[in-house]
Amino acid sequence: MLESLTVQTFTDFEVLLIDQNYGDLLKESLVSFKRNFSFQQIITDVKGASNARNLGIKKAKGQILLFPDDDCEFHQKYLEEINTYFNKTKIDGIVTTTKDKFDGKAISVFMASKAQEIKRKNVLETVIEAGIIIKSSTLNDLLFDPNMGVGSPTSPFWSDEGPDLVLRLLEKGATFNYCPQFYMFHPNPVKTYNEKTALRSYRYGKGRGYFLRKHQFGFTHILYYLFIYIIGMIKGIVCFNKQMFLYFKQGFKGRYEGYFSAK
Repeated sequence: MLESLTVQTFTDFEVLLIDQNYGDLLKESLVSFKRNFSFQQIITDVKGASNARNLGIKKAKGQILLFPDDDCEFHQKYLEEINTYFNKTKIDGIVTTTKDKFDGKAISVFMASKAQEIKRKNVLETVIEAGIIIKSSTLNDLLFDPNMGVGSPTSPFWSDEGPDLVLRLLEKGATFNYCPQFYMFHPNPVKTYNEKTALRSYRYGKGRGYFLRKHQFGFTHILYYLFIYIIGMIKGIVCFNKQMFLYFKQGFKGRYEGYFSAK
């Protein structure tokens, strides 16, 4: 991520690295980057992606905020394209897409392929956390839900904190566009099925179920996502792929528990 920032054609930006490691493990690795752009390393004991983003929001000085993961990568004109878009529109925020650098495929097969205004009905097909870009003034003290997101130390709901934030902003009158013409690179975390990806499927699934319950999406919505994972389990059986079956089974379990058992 940091290396890709050193070659950006647009250079008027600051970097806030929210460091949740134990001790200053990155000290030597960051020396060269601190000479390339405005850079602030913020070490915190508080874990979780949402907590990290919230801390960054409170410390940021910029008018436009981005929340890339540490394994994302921007192409050279990414920030220039984003800045130009915001200068030409009155939009409060946008969401861009993420692609695998090697195969060019979108990380999530459920993401929409066409540009569109983000609404409640399409928020889960247009919002991914790393792609959220928003005017800082639009947030108006609204933050990511620390009860949601990867790495939460107190909650099992490890996904959909992005759609949750955007939906809460939409309810307050903010306007968002989904812009798949803008993209960043991000490695696909589920290229193979194994115990690690099955656990991820469960945790992320629980977040999805919780999101649907939290925002009062009806039974048809949770049934739709459960049905998808039933199809996945059937595919695993037909293909004699135990790990594939386990992945979709855990995803089904997580979504069911997140929706029907969440408190």
